[in-house]
Amino acid sequence: MLLAAASFALYLAYRNFKKSRLIEDMPTSLIRSASQGFTELIGVAKTHGEHLAAPLSATPCLWWYYSIEQYKSSGKSSSWVKLESGSSEQAFNIDDSSGLCQVMPKGADLSSRHHRQWQGRQRHPLGGSGTKASSTWASLLTTNIGFGARYRYTERMIKEHDPLYILGHFTTDSAGKRSLSVEKMTGNILRSWKQDFAGLLEQYDRNGDGKLDIAEWKNVQQAAKKEALKQQRETSQQEKEHAIVKPSDTGLPFLIGSDEQDALSSRYRWHAIGWSLAFLLAGSGATWYISARFASGL
Repeated sequence: MLLAAASFALYLAYRNFKKSRLIEDMPTSLIRSASQGFTELIGVAKTHGEHLAAPLSATPCLWWYYSIEQYKSSGKSSSWVKLESGSSEQAFNIDDSSGLCQVMPKGADLSSRHHRQWQGRQRHPLGGSGTKASSTWASLLTTNIGFGARYRYTERMIKEHDPLYILGHFTTDSAGKRSLSVEKMTGNILRSWKQDFAGLLEQYDRNGDGKLDIAEWKNVQQAAKKEALKQQRETSQQEKEHAIVKPSDTGLPFLIGSDEQDALSSRYRWHAIGWSLAFLLAGSGATWYISARFASGL
């Protein structure tokens, strides 16, 4: 048991130290010119569509996490037991003044500056999920007044204009609409035109024999290629779409934080130190236990 705890603590110490070093060493990219792949972005949070409402307080935000715990006691022991929790997966944007990038928060190790924790007597506090109540009754029903079940509510949020630090997999035009070659676009146009074959005959059947010969079909292909080039020029002038998501490589972290870069790095470094101390304690305990068992067997 102690050996397993020591191994787990060592793993977490390594993971947190790696995150701290990546934050410190990774060069920051601009959205406008960022290369595809693992990238660091720094900017501010912006909405991508409509604002969300935090489920417990109904506070407008771009991302939320919540949990509800109940205080339970049995004999001399007591603890908070988590009943439910969840987080939003709706995309929001990061703006670094060079462009906008869509942030897909699913799977991220996410920290936020807006954190609230309070207690009450109902499983779901009044005022959340759009519920309206007077401040007097809400205060009476969600205050620890000494009887009934006790619940603890936790809510974390990212709000619009919060600073953002992100490490993740950066992609541009992920739908692939603008990456089509002229040949593929020409083929798509020809297939579309063939659905109105009567229209093709009317426009390109020069000799009126009711069919397209080799020369006439060549004219159709040239017209389709010309249209493809026109569409490609028009599309290239449109603003590019960027997104940052969880890396497919499990060895790379996906970090989203609404704190400054130095604060995030320091947080992960302290976590690494804490888990390193836990590893030393568990390792020492395991060594003492094995030595004691070995000595008793002699």
